[in-house]
Amino acid sequence: MNTKSFTIPEQALEDITGTSFKLFVQKIEGKPVVILYPRHRKRGALVAMFLRYYEQSILYYSLDEDQATLRTWLDRLMYDEDLAPLFGTQTLAALGVDAAPEELAEAFGADLAGALDGKPFMLFLDQFDHLVMDQDANRFFLALPDALPEHVQVVINARLLGLRPWNDLILDEKAAVIGNESAMNGGIYGHDPALGQLEVYALAGGHVYIDGRPVTRWEGSLPRHLFYYFVDHPMVTRDEIFSIFWPKLGVKEATNVFHVTKRKISERLGHELTQYASGFYTHSPRLMIHYDVQLFEDAARQALNNDVDAPALWYQAVKLYRSDFLPKLDLPWVRERRAALRQQYAQVLINLGRYHRGNDDLEQALGYLLRALRVKPDWEDVHQDVMLLYHQMGRKDDAIAQYRQLEKTLKRMFGIQPSKDTQRLLQIISAT
Repeated sequence: MNTKSFTIPEQALEDITGTSFKLFVQKIEGKPVVILYPRHRKRGALVAMFLRYYEQSILYYSLDEDQATLRTWLDRLMYDEDLAPLFGTQTLAALGVDAAPEELAEAFGADLAGALDGKPFMLFLDQFDHLVMDQDANRFFLALPDALPEHVQVVINARLLGLRPWNDLILDEKAAVIGNESAMNGGIYGHDPALGQLEVYALAGGHVYIDGRPVTRWEGSLPRHLFYYFVDHPMVTRDEIFSIFWPKLGVKEATNVFHVTKRKISERLGHELTQYASGFYTHSPRLMIHYDVQLFEDAARQALNNDVDAPALWYQAVKLYRSDFLPKLDLPWVRERRAALRQQYAQVLINLGRYHRGNDDLEQALGYLLRALRVKPDWEDVHQDVMLLYHQMGRKDDAIAQYRQLEKTLKRMFGIQPSKDTQRLLQIISAT
């Protein structure tokens, strides 16, 4: 049995993964197949959680790049020097007669049933990305849950994982997904199977996934730019689009370029991104769009009218804002949107800083306010807050240094001095 040892405390694992052991166990109980959510930022901690909690009952197997097909993977697994002595020979016999994927699943389940003298265990499949999920692999894994004995579970860990067959298994309650608690809209699994699943991380480098797979080729920059514009503008007219992308072209020429570009987007996604009705292009109802900007703005807006839940909503917004909006694009509409989102992010940080200051958690308050100043270094009232915090913490020199930083910033950016209120604050702090 090939396992790994981890010494991370249990509470630390829960904090890192955002998943409690209680929820962890509840989710996987009775599920033949368990999937680690591919977009979880701390999948290594999820692996550690499995190996910590089930250390004595895991058979660990890591695929490599030579195991791209279902049959190659099964063959290599059955001959693995650590695991082969535990298994029977039914899978190898089925491979030998070129059995159908469903028959391979039955044989594999039978071999797993006899391993470890019938004791409960998990087969942990790591680096699962190497297996290409073609038609044979899909049929195999759709059949596998019914072929597994009750005391065996298969756990799958992959950096990338498609929508199917996993969504079908989850909807049939034959599989569970772990680590999706903090994913956008709960992740791509468990939703209506008729919907395409589009993930757009405009606040995390601009990454795009469709049905669990990354979109990396756009056939030029224009389809990519128009795609982001459509995602960020859920209701827009053709004239608005033309004014942004083709302001110097005539209507006929712009229309031709627009439709060609729009078709390329559909080809890249394998889905229609928009529909047209009543003079507006809107998001297609056949596509579920997971968009971090929308969730960030929703959380910040909801916090304005919800004093009780405001701190939790601010925390949620901060977690979503991992980088500036589409940092690699330099287009007028992108720059304008980026500036507005930066300001909104800075305000969320300020709100959290002042919330912690109100709770006398001065270190936390200072951390959030300093982060806000890295985003908006010219906000004088925030510099005042930081000076006061340093003063409360007995850090007089740091408070004075903060004033000097503000002084330099205002002179560089606007050619002005700090206000009289800030100057008076400096005098009070300096005199103590």
